[in-house]
Amino acid sequence: MKKNAALSLLLLIVLNSCGTTAFTGRKQLMVFSDESISALSDESYAEFLKTAVISGDKQHSDMVRSVGEKMVTALTSYLSGIGQQDYLGGLGWEFQLVKDPSVNAFCLPNGKIVFFEGLLQFAGNPNHMAIVIGHEMGHAIARHGNERMSQQALLQTAGQIATQVFGQTKYGQNAQAAELFAQAFAFGTNVGVVLPFSRKHEYEADRIGLYIMALAGYDIYQTPLFWEKMMGDKKSSSFDFLNTHPADIKRIAAISESLDEAAKYYRDPEFK
Repeated sequence: MKKNAALSLLLLIVLNSCGTTAFTGRKQLMVFSDESISALSDESYAEFLKTAVISGDKQHSDMVRSVGEKMVTALTSYLSGIGQQDYLGGLGWEFQLVKDPSVNAFCLPNGKIVFFEGLLQFAGNPNHMAIVIGHEMGHAIARHGNERMSQQALLQTAGQIATQVFGQTKYGQNAQAAELFAQAFAFGTNVGVVLPFSRKHEYEADRIGLYIMALAGYDIYQTPLFWEKMMGDKKSSSFDFLNTHPADIKRIAAISESLDEAAKYYRDPEFK
């Protein structure tokens, strides 16, 4: 009886925790609230900033923020215009350049995006920055972090349903939720590296990133060439960004196939 009750409760949780992603409309499982995910992200971001060295490169720091804010403005305007502003819940966008030679960038589920100086050798101009930032924003707006944690939570609680894991609590009030967050996102003492998402999430973030780039008026057609340059000699590459994000021929092909669809999001006729 207890086993059947547990299975019924698990099924009830799953059925009542379904959502859809922005832009793509893919169905996803999310058992955590935007507020709880945001609170967990805020705490992790604060911990990261305690050891991170903020870049003294004012020109590129300003460029990262300018590109990011332009993309946020375009995204917010678009989603609000079609009545889908709820997708922006829990997102407090922030863009930071840190002094670190790693070729890397990451975005926490609350919209905090960190760009590493080492990436400037590939993304030192606004359009190339927009490619990276768009991809990271894609993860956030599609709530990949919540989905990842939700999947882990169900796997861990399938045998013994611990409903408190799915509570709407803030960071520090739910040790199980905090543990799940720590498992999903890992930070080193000097370098913050978000663990790789699934390939499905990476491809989806690429696609959504193109849409956001187009909304903001950036050249999406530079994206395949940028990723080819980033990939380089994949077999000998040790770049962190390539280690945590799939960069292969299939990925570039998928991006190329999405360009015409993404071009529909341009608001300026000259880009179409």
